[in-house]
Amino acid sequence: MIKQIKYIIYIISCSFSTLVTAQKDSLTFIDKKAKKCNHCKDGRHQNENPYTINLKNELPYFAAGLGLLGTGLIIRATNEKAPFIIGELDNLDANKINRFDRGAINNNSSSARTNSNIILYSGMALPLLFLNNHHTKKDFVPLFVMSTEVFAITSGLTLNTKFLFNRTRPLAYNSGFSDELRTDKTSRLSFFSGHTAQTAAFSIFMAKVITDYHPNMRTGYKIGIWSFALALPTATGFYRVKGGKHFNTDVITGFAVGATIGFLVPHLHKKKDKASNLTMAPFNYNGATGLTLNWKL
Repeated sequence: MIKQIKYIIYIISCSFSTLVTAQKDSLTFIDKKAKKCNHCKDGRHQNENPYTINLKNELPYFAAGLGLLGTGLIIRATNEKAPFIIGELDNLDANKINRFDRGAINNNSSSARTNSNIILYSGMALPLLFLNNHHTKKDFVPLFVMSTEVFAITSGLTLNTKFLFNRTRPLAYNSGFSDELRTDKTSRLSFFSGHTAQTAAFSIFMAKVITDYHPNMRTGYKIGIWSFALALPTATGFYRVKGGKHFNTDVITGFAVGATIGFLVPHLHKKKDKASNLTMAPFNYNGATGLTLNWKL
């Protein structure tokens, strides 16, 4: 977990450095030759860069990501549970699990766990698709900055929640898993699903950005993009439950959290939008950690 946190902080630092360098040039450069668009109705593209991205505006988002990671480390230090020992596994009572989730303890598919990892890494690579469209390609640097913010905030919320709840994974109840897996240090980190949250965050972010850049998008394209964006985290959640890693409520919550962040980050960056009156910041009060959204009238 510490290595993952260092990796996240490293990505945030690189992203911020990239933004500083990019500010020397115009981030809202308009390619006047790129007017035709296969995505848009009648081939007419009606919008260029729909976002406002600069150093001043990005500071709250970077602060939110780093702040959530910081509070997550504090919660881990004060509330982390020791891994199970063999004797404790026999005392786990499946009847205490709600009926909606209980069936997950019987799942043990190694291929499902592998598939969930493949979809996760594929989902995190979705921002690279912005290089494939001439309308988003020229703004890849600011879009990369936003994708880093999505990743950092989602990771921070996941970290906080896992160590706040310390929920036992389904596999700990299942004797079909090896004792090594059942007593692993992550066996108490079921809620919520980080795989599902990250996949939802990146897929919804991708769909939101593409549709924001193409407000005149053909209906077929729009249906296809959003269907794909919703299908990826749905498949991830299914495989996480099928693999015995998570309960149904873990993946549903992860989906909701990731999708919300993936949608809000680009939405809050939009130009001349009422959403620009919204601000986002992390909070920690009496052990409760999350994000606050404030509307300025």
